[in-house]
Formats: sequence, C-alpha cells, structure tokens
Amino acid sequence: MELENLHKLLAKQLKKYLSEECLQHEAFQSFIKVVNDSYHSFDRDKELSEHSASLNEVEYYEINQKLKSEITQRRQSVEKLIEAIYLLETPESGELGEVDDRNLSSLVDVLQRQIQVRKQIEAELIHAKEVAENATQAKSEFLSMMSHEIRTPLNAIIGLTYLMQQEEQTPSVMENLKTLHFSAENLHMLINDILDFSKIEAGKVDLEEVPFDLKLLVSNVKKANQVKAEEKSNRIKLMLDDDIPNTLIGDPLRIAQVLNNLVSNAVKFTINGSVTIEVSVMKKNAEHVSIYFSVKDTGIGISPEKQKLIFERFTQANSETTRKFGGTGLGLVISKKLVQLHGSDIELESEEGKGAQFSFTLDLRIGTTVKQQMAIALSETENEDVSLEGVKLLLVDDYFVNIKVATKFLDKWKVTYDTADNGLVAIDKFKKNEYDLILMDLLMPEMDGYTAVEKIRETGAEIPIIALTASATLNNQDRAFNVGMNDYVTKPFNPKELYMKIAKYSGRI
Repeated sequence: MELENLHKLLAKQLKKYLSEECLQHEAFQSFIKVVNDSYHSFDRDKELSEHSASLNEVEYYEINQKLKSEITQRRQSVEKLIEAIYLLETPESGELGEVDDRNLSSLVDVLQRQIQVRKQIEAELIHAKEVAENATQAKSEFLSMMSHEIRTPLNAIIGLTYLMQQEEQTPSVMENLKTLHFSAENLHMLINDILDFSKIEAGKVDLEEVPFDLKLLVSNVKKANQVKAEEKSNRIKLMLDDDIPNTLIGDPLRIAQVLNNLVSNAVKFTINGSVTIEVSVMKKNAEHVSIYFSVKDTGIGISPEKQKLIFERFTQANSETTRKFGGTGLGLVISKKLVQLHGSDIELESEEGKGAQFSFTLDLRIGTTVKQQMAIALSETENEDVSLEGVKLLLVDDYFVNIKVATKFLDKWKVTYDTADNGLVAIDKFKKNEYDLILMDLLMPEMDGYTAVEKIRETGAEIPIIALTASATLNNQDRAFNVGMNDYVTKPFNPKELYMKIAKYSGRI
C-alpha cells in the first residue's frame, strides 16, 4: 500500500506503528481504507464546522444533519467491525477481552490475531477432512479386496458341494456334504452382512420405489426358512391380514431382508417350538397404508439388560449364544438401520427363557397398477424346464477353480462354451466367434473385465454381458453397469439365478 495516497496524519501513524508486512496484508488494507476515509471525513467535518458559523440557521441545520449521519455511519462501521471480531474464534490463550473502539491500532492487532486463529482452524479442518476421506477410501478398498479374495475360493466350495449333493453318495458322505454346505453358506452370509453394514454406514443404500406383492413376499420368506425350521422341529405360522392391498410401492428387497433376518434369527434360537409371522393393516386410506410386522418365537429369549446390546454391531446377548448358535450379531443391526431408513424403528419384547417378539410398522404407498415382479421372478427361478441346450457363451475368468466350477454347471445344463483367462483373450475370441452371451469376471491380469467390455462396446456390439464376479461392492457394480454390462451375478453364485439369467439373455425365456 502506498502511504503517500493516504491521509497525511494516518500515513504518519501507520509508518510509525505498523511494519511493511502488515501493510501488505489484504485484510489490513481494507481496514486502513475505512480508517483513511474516516480521517478525510473528520477533515471535512472540521471545514464544515468552521464554515457553518457564517451560514444562516437553515444551512447550519442541514449541515448538522449531514454530520450526524456521517458520524452515525462511521460509528456503525466500527461497531460492525468489532462484532465481526467477536464472531471469530477466540485464541487458545484465553478470552478475547474488551475491544477499545477508540484505539484503532489495538483494533488492528486484535483483528490480526483473530485472522491467524481462523486460518489455523481452517488448516486443521482441511487436514482432518483429508485424513477422514483417505481412511474411508482405504476401508472401501480393503472391503472390496477382502470380499473378492474370500468369495473366490468360497465360490468353488459352495459350487462343488452343491454338485456333489446332486450325485449319489453314501449317507455319511452326504451328511458331511450338508455340514460343509451349511458352513460355507454361513460364511457367505457373514460376508454379505459385513458388506451390507458397510454400505449402510457409508450412507450408500437408497430405498427403491417399485410395485410389489407384500403377501407373496412374506410367503416366500416363510418358505425360505421352512426347511431350517423343520430341522429344529419348529413350526412357522403365518398370519396375513386380508385387508392388505394386492400391490404396494416400496423396496421389496430391503423389506424381505429385514423379515428374513428376523425370521431366521427366530428359527435359529428356537428348538421344538414355533415362530409366528404376523402382517396386518394398522390404518389405511386411498393412497397409503400402515402395515404392522411382527415376528414372535418361543425360543431362548433375551434378558432385559441385554436387549439394547443386541442392536449394537458385532454384539450378541452373550458369548455362549455366539458359541452355540453362531453368527456375528450384524443381522439385527442391519435390520434396525434398514427399518430406520423407512422412517420407523424395531421394537423388542422379550423375557429370558420365554421367547422374543420383534415388531415394526412401515408406511407404504398403495400401487395403482399390478406389476407382480416378484411373482414373475419367483416363477422364473423355479422354472428349470427351460432348456439351455445349444446356447453358446464365452466364460471369462482367470482363476482355474472358478472355471472348473462354472463349466461343471454349464456341462450339466448342456451349454456350449469357450473360456478365456483375461480380457485380451476374451476380445480375440469374441471377434473370431459368435456367442449368445458373455460371462465376464472383473478383476483379471493383462486386461480386466471393465476394459474388455468397453472395447467390445466400442465395436457397436450389443451382445449381452453378465458380470460373474466375487467383487460385490456398490462401486464395482456401478462401474460394471456404466461400462456396458447388462447384469451382475455375485460369486458364490446361486445356480438357479445364473441358470435363469443365461436363459433370459440368450432368449430362451
């Protein structure tokens, strides 16, 4: 700042009390400009005051009003500046104290200290934000990597166990296979729970709004748990209100996930007893309905002091429960968070040794058209009369065990196939042959599945491509669809699901 452009008296004071570095600070320059204007105003006031003696009474009144207005404006400017100083963070050394509005130099010093404090706070916040973002990214990458690495061998275990159970075995071998399959499915469920929990924690779960049949959904949940219940000599009772609308609008996948968690838990902790599923209408109008859900069992129950703990992550009622019944305690945590996403909450009533009852209420919109997507999906997954004989596909996977498992199923289904162990080989075979569809792994050496699909789509080809991968995170799924894949199947794959997707995309259904 050029001192010669300022009021002489102010320039003299600044030169005497402030360093050149301070004068170059943008905040001080703005402040000095205000003070400089004040000095000039004071000079004008002085000149006007001297001149006013020679003016008549009317002129004196007008000038006096102008002076009062300028003094008021100047005072308000100083007050606003002081108010702004107090709004800034207080230095760590202690309280700010009183600010003397008559001592401009003191005011500038206070402002300088406050600006330095604010800059330091902002720098610390930026650093903390970067650390948090890096930690979140590292967590996401770790989950993605571990999910893929665990799912890859698990795919082989579940797939081969399933195939061996279809063959003739001695009773002892069949019993061992059932135990192996049960343990592998439990491990699979654990991986899914951890990924689901991570998605919910990260706020990456959005509820869908699609038409569905609630009665059919609840019936399917019962069927899914029926075999396990019978193994433990339990009965599952289903009580459905006839007043439930045929079509509702909501997220059937997440509602089914909550109900399945509650019912499977009830079955797991009950022996020689019953599990009752109740779904009823609480209130209803032309557009909305409030549905009450309840899952009640006659199992081991939960003591009052442990009832809050079971909704905490990785916590069960006690260590003996974990050893005897298994699990991590994530199912209830996920269920509670999913219900809370719907704007509701799960209630628990239980007494140790006398069973437990979990209940919640959901407000859902009533559908105006019947699109029973779940019924169609169910009929598709159960309809294996559809033949895949003659379907020709390209299986792309770098892990020989995955190829071995998948090809055993493809042989069983009489599907004709070629294999490729990376994206480069897949593109070469795609160009030289005609296929009905491609099953594409994502993470491979030489060229990954994402890049391979991009290259295939660049040719203008519309061949259906299904991701068949152990990578199950949302980021991987989003990226797969963005590069042009038509569908996504996660390893360990459900044979019926893969069968029907091949049938669908090859035009057999």
